[in-house]
Amino acid sequence: MIDKIRERVRPRYRKSACRAIAIVAAIVATSCESQRTEPSSFRVPRSSSPVAASSLAPPVASSAVALAIPRPLEGPAAMVDLAVPGYPAAVVSLPLGATSRRPIVVATHGNYDRPEWQCGVWRDIIGDHAFVLCPRGIARPDSPGPDDVRFTYENNVALEKELDAGLEALAKAYPDHVDRGPIVYTGFSLGAIQGVTMAGRKPLRARRMVLVEGGHASWKPDVVKAFSAGPESARVLFVCSQPHCEKDAQWAASRLRDAKVDTKIVKVKNVGHRYDGPVADATREALAWVLAGDARFGAFARMKR
Repeated sequence: MIDKIRERVRPRYRKSACRAIAIVAAIVATSCESQRTEPSSFRVPRSSSPVAASSLAPPVASSAVALAIPRPLEGPAAMVDLAVPGYPAAVVSLPLGATSRRPIVVATHGNYDRPEWQCGVWRDIIGDHAFVLCPRGIARPDSPGPDDVRFTYENNVALEKELDAGLEALAKAYPDHVDRGPIVYTGFSLGAIQGVTMAGRKPLRARRMVLVEGGHASWKPDVVKAFSAGPESARVLFVCSQPHCEKDAQWAASRLRDAKVDTKIVKVKNVGHRYDGPVADATREALAWVLAGDARFGAFARMKR
């Protein structure tokens, strides 16, 4: 009798179990289908730039959001020429291997100088922690020869236009790696003089400045007032080799300190009007002070401690 009852119950139980499994499967399929479309606020934006598109990491085969992580920055060399529309090619030191956005250091040269020399010195100072953009300027007619052309900057207005064009060209050339925040401005001699005047016109573009052997008398009251009025703290480093440079730097630093701008003067032994050798070594040692508080240079600051 019991066996007959069991035979009657089993088919009904089997049918109920099958119906339950079918319902659960349908619910899971519906849930998975709804998860295939990610909320718009989490979607990785599509780039129209072929360079940016090619540098995205391969898509992750899951319902999780795939993060766009740039591939390590590569280049044919550590320093390359950068085409700048309307101007001679600039020189750029690349942060090779970078997998995140890196800030820009602008290095301007002196009169009768070359951008390659500035970029070489600053690459040795900053390494792969930042891009170094070195505007070329205009060729001097009294250059030593066709194989040794020297350059200058016509005036600060012309340099500013060339710099703006260079920054835009750099951002377009490396869209996944360039940080378009404030730059760090460095200048030697003529580049320092021109840079101070530009800082008075666009004080938000560069809040940290390194002025080597120049850029003292340009700190006129209106320039100091405009530069010090920025919303973020500013720092100016003066690096000198010659005695008269140190004296002029002290005068300029006092004006800036009165306007609540942090300043520092570094004096090395008198090796002449130059930016390499011991002058570059002193600049490197003081650079952590210049960059303090800028999280983008955190790795450099930690390395220097």
